[in-house]
Amino acid sequence: MKFALEEINNSSTLLPGESLGYEVYDTCLNPLVILHPVLLFLARNGTEDVEVSCNMTAYKTRVLAVIGPSSTEVATVTMRLFSTFLIPQISYSVTADIFSDKSIYPAFYRTVPSDKKQVDGMVTLMTFFQWNWIAAVASEDNYGETALRQFSSSGMASGICIAYEGLIPTYLSSSETSIVIEDILDRIEQTDVKVVLVFASLTQSIALFKEVIMRNMTRVWIGSASWVLSQSILSLPGIERVGTVIGFFPSSHTVLGFDSFIRDIILQTHDDFQGIALEPDKIPIILDPLTALHAHSVYTAVYAVAYALHKLLNCTNLNCNKKESNIYAWKLLEEVKKVDFSIFNTSFKFDSNGNPNTGYDIVTHSMSGLGFTKIGSYNKEMALNSTLINWGTPLNAVPESQCSGNCLKGQVKRVKGTHSCCFDCIDCQEGMFQSSGDEYQCQPCPAGQWSNARSTSCSNPTYMYLQWSDITVIFLLLLSFVLLCFVLGAIILFFRNKHSPLVRAAGGHMCSFALMSLLVVNLSIILFIGKPADVVCQLQQPLPAMGFTCCLSMLSIKALQVMLVTDFKDVPTKYIQWLKTKGTLAFMMFGIVTQGIFCTWFILSAPSLYQNEQVTFLYKYLKCEVPNVFCFFLMFGYNGVLALISFMLNCVAQAPAGQYNLARDITFSSLAYLLIWIVFVPVYAEVTDGKQLLLQMAVTLVSSFGIMLGYFAPKCYILLFKPEMAGEEYFKIYNN
Repeated sequence: MKFALEEINNSSTLLPGESLGYEVYDTCLNPLVILHPVLLFLARNGTEDVEVSCNMTAYKTRVLAVIGPSSTEVATVTMRLFSTFLIPQISYSVTADIFSDKSIYPAFYRTVPSDKKQVDGMVTLMTFFQWNWIAAVASEDNYGETALRQFSSSGMASGICIAYEGLIPTYLSSSETSIVIEDILDRIEQTDVKVVLVFASLTQSIALFKEVIMRNMTRVWIGSASWVLSQSILSLPGIERVGTVIGFFPSSHTVLGFDSFIRDIILQTHDDFQGIALEPDKIPIILDPLTALHAHSVYTAVYAVAYALHKLLNCTNLNCNKKESNIYAWKLLEEVKKVDFSIFNTSFKFDSNGNPNTGYDIVTHSMSGLGFTKIGSYNKEMALNSTLINWGTPLNAVPESQCSGNCLKGQVKRVKGTHSCCFDCIDCQEGMFQSSGDEYQCQPCPAGQWSNARSTSCSNPTYMYLQWSDITVIFLLLLSFVLLCFVLGAIILFFRNKHSPLVRAAGGHMCSFALMSLLVVNLSIILFIGKPADVVCQLQQPLPAMGFTCCLSMLSIKALQVMLVTDFKDVPTKYIQWLKTKGTLAFMMFGIVTQGIFCTWFILSAPSLYQNEQVTFLYKYLKCEVPNVFCFFLMFGYNGVLALISFMLNCVAQAPAGQYNLARDITFSSLAYLLIWIVFVPVYAEVTDGKQLLLQMAVTLVSSFGIMLGYFAPKCYILLFKPEMAGEEYFKIYNN
């Protein structure tokens, strides 16, 4: 303080023409001792009397500002008194966050960061190294207990659990304190934590580490500014065996010229008073890191007052222009709030809570000359070079201090016991996901989305369906094209020979109707390809079913006719003629109407493809589902009955000698249809998704080929290559 005041008084630009005076009092770290100088500071200027009135604006105190004190206990007494008189008080060492409350301590400011920032830095450090299972030791005083409460609150919000909290008393004897410390260390060992936070005053910290050294106890110790760089700690025999010490210490700069100032004072004192204890070689010990911090903080505090006075006195770089003779402390306080100046090439100012804009250095104990190494800094954000830390582990790996390991993505925590850091990891099930903002409960997927087990998000489902480019689809389309050509060729050939006895015996115009039906069946397979729609699903099964019904109805009535003319020759001709004309039409209409009823039922029972669909999948093969299985079996079972009737009517029928065997063609075609669809049913039940569609497409085409090859191909062969066999003599039994 004296050094800074001499610099200011000798400055030609800061408070030019003005001199600052001072008074220094020893607090003896005792609140009672400090009461006398405090009351003296509050006395009316020029007297030793403290006056109190309703209006204190014209009350001029003995001093304009106070620098100090260094301890929280003493500051608690002085701050209330100074705040009552609005005398600016700037502490260079008190860090308790309680004094940031300007409603209680409006006149208090400080040049060191508050414990709140230190606590935030410690939480950030532990989060960085993923330490969430720690022990905490604090001194049983306002400093330790307040800091411990702050850390508990901030740490809990960041997922850090305190497995054990221990308080070291400040009011017991050394032996009694040792017993308490032994119990604290026993508890720490029982919790099996690897990281211990020590937020204690220097005296209690020394006692703690003496016992730690005696036990050869190794941990990661996170230290507060009150002890981490104290020479009393750094010089303890065996301190290097306690493990890794990482601490927070307010950022400071070397006050240029201060060491020379100290040296000159010591040399002068040594010369004036022989035998005195302050020897010149003791200077490095005096200027330890803690003293250097205090020097920096006091120096900054004095300059803050000086710059506030500079503004209050309307000073320029040349002179000061006082507008009034009396300068009041409360006016100076207003200027202290607003100071913003450069010191140590850094901008300095106070925030609205009276705290400085400075932060903390992060240090670790080392074997270097100073006994510590700076490894980073913290001022709302952390910068850290962790490679400088000696962990004392194989490969210098970072020690782990967790009650439970980290859960994998898509897992949530199920807490065990009372600590949120002790948990089992549970997989989120299908349809649930682990939200980034919730580590303890799986969230259900929104409507229309789904997820796999152990997911961190939900997705819209992906629908798959038969593609036109699929190699199997291409093969079936080629097969369909061959069948299409076959059917069209047969239609043309039968139309050109419509008056031929062969065509008339085969069914005449009903053959053309049957061939057109097979053409529809052939084209219906395109309904199985591509992304299905509601209309497609309504027609996908009824269309081929109806096509086969038309064709098989013709075969059935033809089979009945053949049976009557070959096996029941006594049947009157008029009945056979009726059967060939009106009977055929009636039977065909009956078969088509019956199938039409089944198809209509199927169509009406088919729901919308996407209507009210509850998504319980990520991938789905999109196909037209069979909404009514009974109706499905009625449609295709009815066709099976028609084929079975045709087969049963003609399987034993014999054509007369010299006549074309039409019963054979009907038997083969109906038998081929029956066998193909009998095989289809069990195979269809075994396959799934796209294979079902491919199977039904293949069965539809193959059964159509069976009818074509069994019934129509022989007749086409005769018409094309043996037209002489298409004459009346070979078909007169069928055409009479």
